[in-house]
Amino acid sequence: MNQKDLYTILNANTEEDILRHFPSRYEDIRPSILSSTPTDGERVVVKGKINSLKSFSARGTSIIRFHLKAYGDRDLPCILFNQPFYLNKLSSYNDELFIMYYSESRKAYLVSYIMDVDSYFAITGIKPCYSLPKGISASYFTSYVKKLLSYPKEASYVVSKVPKKYIEKYHLMNEYDAYRSVHLPRDENDKHNGLRVFKYEEALSYCIKALSIRAKANQKKKDNPNIDKENINKFVAKLPYPLTKDQLTAIREIINDMLLPKVMFRLLQGDVGTGKTIVGFVALYANYLRGKQGVLMAPTFELASQHYQNALKVFKDYPIRIAFLAGNSLTVKEKNNVLKGLANKEIDILISTHSAISDKVVFKDLGLSIIDEQQLFGVKQREELISKGNSDILMMSATPIPRTLSQIVNSDLDVSTLEQYPRGPRNVKTQVVRSTDPIIEKAINKALAAKRQIFIVVPKIEESSRGNSSAEKVYQDISERFGVDKVQLLHGRIKKDEQERIYNEFLKGNKPILVSTTVIEVGIDVSSACLLIIYDANYFGLSSLHQLRGRIGRSGEFALALLIYDGNDKDAKDKLEFLADNSDGLKISTYDLQHRGSGSYSGEKQSGSSELSICNFVDDYTVLKCAKEDALEILNNPSISDNASYLKSLDLDKPAYLA
Repeated sequence: MNQKDLYTILNANTEEDILRHFPSRYEDIRPSILSSTPTDGERVVVKGKINSLKSFSARGTSIIRFHLKAYGDRDLPCILFNQPFYLNKLSSYNDELFIMYYSESRKAYLVSYIMDVDSYFAITGIKPCYSLPKGISASYFTSYVKKLLSYPKEASYVVSKVPKKYIEKYHLMNEYDAYRSVHLPRDENDKHNGLRVFKYEEALSYCIKALSIRAKANQKKKDNPNIDKENINKFVAKLPYPLTKDQLTAIREIINDMLLPKVMFRLLQGDVGTGKTIVGFVALYANYLRGKQGVLMAPTFELASQHYQNALKVFKDYPIRIAFLAGNSLTVKEKNNVLKGLANKEIDILISTHSAISDKVVFKDLGLSIIDEQQLFGVKQREELISKGNSDILMMSATPIPRTLSQIVNSDLDVSTLEQYPRGPRNVKTQVVRSTDPIIEKAINKALAAKRQIFIVVPKIEESSRGNSSAEKVYQDISERFGVDKVQLLHGRIKKDEQERIYNEFLKGNKPILVSTTVIEVGIDVSSACLLIIYDANYFGLSSLHQLRGRIGRSGEFALALLIYDGNDKDAKDKLEFLADNSDGLKISTYDLQHRGSGSYSGEKQSGSSELSICNFVDDYTVLKCAKEDALEILNNPSISDNASYLKSLDLDKPAYLA
C-alpha cells in the first residue's frame, strides 16, 4: 500500500478528501471491569501480559493460543484466528491492550485486535473506526491521517467555506482543530466539538441543495387542462379490487394537486405492500385524461418490467398507448420507434428505468413524472427527469419516515401516506438464526411441500476475502441439497432477457427457489412466496432488510423470514433482533436513519454512505432544523459576499434562489 493507491481507491484528489473520510463510529477501549462469570459474546478490553504462547495451523486456519495475565491476577485463555501478523508482537511478551469477545463454546476469549498500551488511542480510550474499501488497511489509513494532521496549520483545508456569521453564531472551532478532534480525539468532549463543525457543514449544504431543488419545482405550469373527476371515479370502480381508504385519500390529494396552476411536488410514502403502484397508475390515467404524456421511472429493470406488465393489464380496456424502455432490452429499431413515439406524442405513458433521463428521450407534452422508490435515485437523476418538461412530480417511496423528519429530508414537499394494507395485515414471522440452525432446511422443505416460492438473498455474487457468503456458492449448495431442477440464480450481471426468463419461471412456480442478490429488493410481487432466507443479514441496512421481507406473505397467509448471522457483534445482533420484533416500517426506517445513515436523499450516492456521512437525521434533528433556517436566509440573500462565496463552493447548477 502506498499514497498513490490510497488516493486512487478512495477516489481522492486532495488531502482534504482523505480527511473527509470520517470515522463511521468510535470504539470505547477503556479497560473493562472483568466479570467472574462472562456471558457468550461479551466484549472486554484488558491490559496485561501473555504466557503459554502457541501457534499452529489447522485446515488452512491460522490459530494462536495463549493465556493473558490481566491486571488483578486474572488468568484468561485467549485465541486468535487468522491473524498470524500478531505473532511477533506477542512474542515480545510486553504489556499490551487486548480487545476480545468471550466464546462460551470454546471457554476462551476470541481476540479481535491488540494495541500497544502506550499508543495514542490506548491512552485516550477512544478509537475511531473507519469503513474502508478493500485494499486499504485501517492501520495504514490511520497512520496517513496522523501524518496529514502533523502538518502546519497553513494547510489549505484550514479555512471553512461556511459564512463567518454562522461560525460565530454557533461558536464552531476552526477546521484544522475540528479535523484533529474527529480523527484524533483527546476525550469525549473534544470529539463532540469536532463533530459539531462537520455535522453543521453537512446539514447546511444538504438543506441548501434540497431547498434549491424544491424551488426549481415550485413553478407555474405552462398550461393546465381540466381533469374529469367523474371519469376517475369510474376508473377506480372498474378495478378488480377495492382500494383502501388511504389509497382513495392519496388519489384525491394527488388529483387536486394536478388541478392547481402550480407544479405538483408530492411524495407518496407507504410501507411495503400498501398499494402505492395502483395510486400511481390512477395518477397516470388522470394525466392521460387531460391530454398529457406521463412517465414512470423505476430503479431496476425487474421493477420497471413488472410495472409495464401491470400497466398493460390495468389499462387494457382503455385506448392508452404504453411503451417500455430499459437499457439494452430493445433492438435499435424498437428503441428508435419508442423515441419517435414520445417526440410525436404517439405514446401516452412510458415505463422506464433511468433510461428515461437520457438526452435522447424527448417528450412532446410531458404532464406527469412518477419516480418509484425515489430514495434509490440521486438528486441529479431526479432533476434530469424533472427537466424533461414542465410536469407534475410524484415521488413514491416504501421507506416511510416521520412527518417531522420529512420536513427536513424532503424540504417541506407535500406528503401522502399509506398505512393500510389492501389484503389485510401481513402475517410474517422473523427470526435471527445461525447458518447451522436446522430450521433453515426444515423451512425450505415445508415451503416446497406446500408448492410455494422461496427467496434466498445473498449480499455478494462471488466469494470475497472478507468472508461474506456468495450467491454462487449458496446456489451450488442449495442445488446439491434440493435439486438443480428446483433452484435458479439471479443477479445483476445476468443479461436482461435471461433475468426475465428466470423471474417468470419463479413466478409460475416451475423453479420455486430463487437465490439472488438484492435485485429483488423492490417491487417484485410473488403473492405465493412464503419463505425468505437472508445470508449475512448484518451486511444490509434495516430498511433494505424490511424491503426484502416485503417480498413474502403478500397474500396475507403465514410467511417466515430467517436472518442468518454467524457473528458476535452486539450492535449487529441488536439491529437484527429489532427487525425481528418490529414490522412497522416507520419505526424501522427511523431506527435505520439513527444507526446507519441517511442514504442519499439529495445526492447520487445511496444507503449509509451518503453526503450526510457524519450527520444523522434522527440524532441531529436540531442541527438540521437550525441549518434549514440558515439555508433559507442564505438563499434569500445571495448577494452578500460570504453567502455568494459559499453558494459558489457548493457548485450548484444554476441555483434557484428563493428570493
